[in-house]
Amino acid sequence: MKKVLILESKSDQAKTFEHYLKRNPLYKILFCPDADYSGNETFDIIVPTGANSTFSYVSKNGNFKIGQLEYSKNNLITFDKIKTLKIVNNIGVPIPTTYLDKNKIDFFPIFYKSLREEGYAKRGIVRNNEDLIKLKSNDIFYQEFIWSKGTYSVGFIADRGKIITHFTQKEVMSYPYHGGSGVILERFEDPSLFKYTQMIVEEIGYSGWGLTEFKYSNRIKDYVFMEVNAKFWASIKFAIFNNPNFLKYLFDVNIKPEPVDRVLYIDRLILSDFAEIFAGFPFIFKSRLTKSKNIMTALKDRITGNRIKAQRIKVMK
Repeated sequence: MKKVLILESKSDQAKTFEHYLKRNPLYKILFCPDADYSGNETFDIIVPTGANSTFSYVSKNGNFKIGQLEYSKNNLITFDKIKTLKIVNNIGVPIPTTYLDKNKIDFFPIFYKSLREEGYAKRGIVRNNEDLIKLKSNDIFYQEFIWSKGTYSVGFIADRGKIITHFTQKEVMSYPYHGGSGVILERFEDPSLFKYTQMIVEEIGYSGWGLTEFKYSNRIKDYVFMEVNAKFWASIKFAIFNNPNFLKYLFDVNIKPEPVDRVLYIDRLILSDFAEIFAGFPFIFKSRLTKSKNIMTALKDRITGNRIKAQRIKVMK
């Protein structure tokens, strides 16, 4: 029997792995809610699920394997968003107009976010110069706000710069609404998204798992790169439904594919702002309903206010 430790075990992706690994009697699963494990017990497999645990574990231990798949320390360059944008821009993948110095900004709205990948970090929208002046932070940068609905993502597993399996999706609605985990996601295909992702993966020499994110820019009539999430992503269950090779390569768990065109995470909809709940309600009847946490827990969090609100991540109005 293999002992498996799941780090950041309260994350949505951790819950997904727990669900599937329970099907394999060869695994004994243990959980650590924190990004770092401080005990003395040894494990056959350690699974850092979120951004914090991935960065911490790899920084301390270097390359590591889950099954036959190696996650490379080289991937950590993507946690530095400015360095990643420069790499991507240099190989010809479009990026948004980007500023480090807010004094050079001469158009609005502007989207801002953290310089480093930190899970639910600072991000939001600045709509005028007055609000820009009020925004006091040294650890953010600014990009043109892409006027298009939805975010396009390619989840992948790669080996030494070559993608060996992938799944492409469109995130129609997010929680929180201006950037977070997918509430409504649709299966999507466009060769350009895979092409750009493969270019990025090859340039970095990426080994392991991750998710590239893009927006469609009507200004340039093309996709623009937003970021690489060099970790397991919160909606990986949707990828597994359609492409169970993710489970096969990682944990040697075999399941049949379940082609699903659209999913709605009902727990995330419950936790969303009321405007998003209203907009998402019709999708309940034309989506496969799924969840990343217990519905009663989501309802309790909603009632007690234990949720990520737009106000907590400063958004200028």
